[in-house]
Amino acid sequence: MSARASAPPPESSTAAIRHLAERGYEATTAEALAAAVGMSRSTFFRRFGSKDDVVFADHDLALARLEAALDETSLAPTEALVTATTDVLRLLLRDPEAARLRFELMRVTPALRDRELVITHRYERVFTRYIREVQQPGTPAWAASTLGASLVAAHNASLRAWLRGRIDDAASALTRDLRDLTGLYRRWLDGGDGPQEETRVLVAVYDAAASPDRVLDEVAQRLRP
Repeated sequence: MSARASAPPPESSTAAIRHLAERGYEATTAEALAAAVGMSRSTFFRRFGSKDDVVFADHDLALARLEAALDETSLAPTEALVTATTDVLRLLLRDPEAARLRFELMRVTPALRDRELVITHRYERVFTRYIREVQQPGTPAWAASTLGASLVAAHNASLRAWLRGRIDDAASALTRDLRDLTGLYRRWLDGGDGPQEETRVLVAVYDAAASPDRVLDEVAQRLRP
């Protein structure tokens, strides 16, 4: 994966995204954007790469950090996934103004929504690769890709809930949701015996004068499904 290991300073990213939101994405040239944030054209392209990259600089950084975190983690797989996914959200919300401006830009700019889909698939690939590396023998073939996509969906749901003012602490809400989600896959990732067999209790009333064989036959009949 070719995500950048670092990102431009948050204040320059915010200024650039604000300019795009105010002037319009399509109407703004890279040169005008560079001038708006007080950079030369060459410095702008060195720091951001392109006009699109202004909007997605934090995602590039988040992807690089996500991949590094999963490669280096010593946590149990389910906990590693919860922690790494929540860290992505924290990074994307480190500058609340930029997060809100980015959301509004993507809402009104089809080209950026297309780029967002590409970013989403990159997150899914990072998660899926890690899950396949750590999953237990006998894990269903669908588990890694399904969980990978579900992690991204849970993250995006918490992010959008925060952007729309439905929750205040997006990271805590996401952590709770992710623990529920990864718990469904724990036996395939962390190992263990999986779900316990159902325990059945039978209360028997029998004739004291009946023979032991008769009593056992009656009990066996009741225990049959």
